[in-house]
Amino acid sequence: MGKTLVLALSILLGTSIIAAAVLLRPTGFQQCIGIVSDEIESRGTANGASIDPRDVEFQAAQMCAGSEG
Repeated sequence: MGKTLVLALSILLGTSIIAAAVLLRPTGFQQCIGIVSDEIESRGTANGASIDPRDVEFQAAQMCAGSEG
């Protein structure tokens, strides 16, 4: 019974880890926001501007969603 319990617990632990990894992986939209945000911030710092991170993320989300050209 002891080996069976350990085996069952390790299987549950393994499946939990895999499920968490699948659920927590970034989506294409999240990756787009990250890339566009980095680009906006790098352009802003090159111009000497201080940019609000919330504005950057909002603008990146609009671009990734196709709302802004």
